[in-house]
Amino acid sequence: MTDERKAYYWLCSCGLTARKAQTLLGIYGKPSEILADLRSEKLREFCGNAYAVLEARADEELLTRELREIKKLGLRVLVIGYDGYPERLKNSMEYPPPVLYARGDVSVLSLPSVAMVGSRASTDYGRRVASEWAAELSGTFAIVSGHATGIDTYALGGALEAGGRAISVLACGHDRFDEPSFMRKAEDRLLVISEYPPGRRANKFVYHERNRLISGLSDGVIVVEAGEKSGALITARAAAEQGKPLFAVPGSVLSSRSAGTNALLRSGATAACSPSDILEDMGYESAVSAEAAKLTGNRAVIAEILREGDAHFDVIAEKLGLNAGEAAELLGEMELEGLIERKMMNKYSLLVR
Repeated sequence: MTDERKAYYWLCSCGLTARKAQTLLGIYGKPSEILADLRSEKLREFCGNAYAVLEARADEELLTRELREIKKLGLRVLVIGYDGYPERLKNSMEYPPPVLYARGDVSVLSLPSVAMVGSRASTDYGRRVASEWAAELSGTFAIVSGHATGIDTYALGGALEAGGRAISVLACGHDRFDEPSFMRKAEDRLLVISEYPPGRRANKFVYHERNRLISGLSDGVIVVEAGEKSGALITARAAAEQGKPLFAVPGSVLSSRSAGTNALLRSGATAACSPSDILEDMGYESAVSAEAAKLTGNRAVIAEILREGDAHFDVIAEKLGLNAGEAAELLGEMELEGLIERKMMNKYSLLVR
């Protein structure tokens, strides 16, 4: 087989783990050399149960047909060492998958990125943090997450609804994923990626592998809300192993759904109490912080009041020393300019930091 990229596809579509595939590449140098030594007894022993599939699929015509079908699905095959393959994976993972299957704009892979993960069984608190923080952080980063209902989808949805870019990492083949409507509406800003070929179903082991890939594709990892045995903790461990900044959002000590995130904080993860904490720690300036720095006079006072949390109209007016009409006019101007937001019960929150 002379087409090396086709040979990579052969190697990675036979059920071998990324570790085994990379080990073989380390020994042979390239997949065409593995093909040339296909009858080796040592290779048979090393591959174990996967050897029979490896042997049966060593058919160039079969591979050509399959790759043609993959293209019809709108997928691009990214091969390690070739254009398009994400440098982050090569630089941070001991055993990066030699092949990735991508649908969408692969240029997103070159952007600064953060992973935002958490439990499926999330609370209103966790879902709000994921959605609102992803929206703000998407001004600087592509948001990376999985595809599970809960924190993952709220993070992706928050980023996409704010006009940002996002990467959804699958634990199955693309044809086994029923893309939700909010993703379909923003396909021009979303990359859906998997290390598994079409047809592959998800299982427990695959989710473990997928979580390490989420971290590998990111410059840092944020765990929003996670129980004691949440799969998001696998992503957190991968971040630590890969040397990535790890952030955890503090949660209630009375909630079992925050037990995992609070344990991460005890173990040394950085506490993130706002998006600006993450931006600052990762060496970025918030796009809105520059706007906040321009505020003067009563506007700066309002921003300072709301940095402490949401505040009622009457409290703001009293601290400013303004009558109701003057305070309403000023707050209305700031709301129209996107600096603050009026919420229920006549309370206001700050949109810049």
